[in-house]
Amino acid sequence: MKKTDYKYLNDGFEGVLYDTENNDDKLLIVIQGLKGLELPEKYAKLFSGKGYSTLAMSYYGGEGQKKDIRAIPLEQFEYACNEMKKHGYNRIGIYGNSKGAGMALLAASVLPDISLVIAASSFGHIMQGTGKASEDPCRAMVSFKGQDFPYVEKGKLFSVFLKRCLKEHKVQLLYFFDEWDKKGTEENEIPVEKINGDILFLTSTHDESVPAKRDAELLVERLKRKQFTHRFRHVNSETGSHNLGYFPVNNKMLPREKKFPDECQKAREDTLELIMNTLDKWAV
Repeated sequence: MKKTDYKYLNDGFEGVLYDTENNDDKLLIVIQGLKGLELPEKYAKLFSGKGYSTLAMSYYGGEGQKKDIRAIPLEQFEYACNEMKKHGYNRIGIYGNSKGAGMALLAASVLPDISLVIAASSFGHIMQGTGKASEDPCRAMVSFKGQDFPYVEKGKLFSVFLKRCLKEHKVQLLYFFDEWDKKGTEENEIPVEKINGDILFLTSTHDESVPAKRDAELLVERLKRKQFTHRFRHVNSETGSHNLGYFPVNNKMLPREKKFPDECQKAREDTLELIMNTLDKWAV
């Protein structure tokens, strides 16, 4: 196993390559919703241990990178793909969880070098970014070549969120993002039809953080409507939580994880098996 570090200020992207040195031309990029490389590297060690060279990446929060999710430059993934091709990796896939899943779909929508996307618990619309206008003229959560994306404005959501909590007699993060997501239109959906490869959507009926199941169904319908020519699949878990990734985060904050820990863990194991089967069958 050979490890190589990349720094945003020097290389245009932040990451660690776990090269299995097995002469396979496939590479998997792994990103997560949290900033930093600690969690992506856990996955890189997992997948490289199973024979897949993996690039753990962090797309915000590092030195020189955006501190907020505002106008995150998708060029980072372009620089990463170009560098990986220099190492002989001609088939490049990307896997993300939660916020990282949406970023994976967005990166693949502008980069034809990415021929496989695995998106677990993803959002389906491009949202307005956080941070101040002085930080970047682009207002969406991502940008490419300095261009903004159509986005769902946040508006005055907090009062709507509170009303939902009162109506449901409980406080749940899902309500905030659900109400925000409902404001989305076809114009600001992630343009998944532009992806140059296969797509696997992974969701849970009991996601208490984002309306990932509904959004995956929305994006699948978009793919059908746009006559997408590659393979796509949506697999929904009836037992898991928002944390479908093998290394869960913030489980103590999710009621389903507290109530059904064994079922949620089994869902993660099943999801990992599904991901491995997808990687094994990845041919393009």
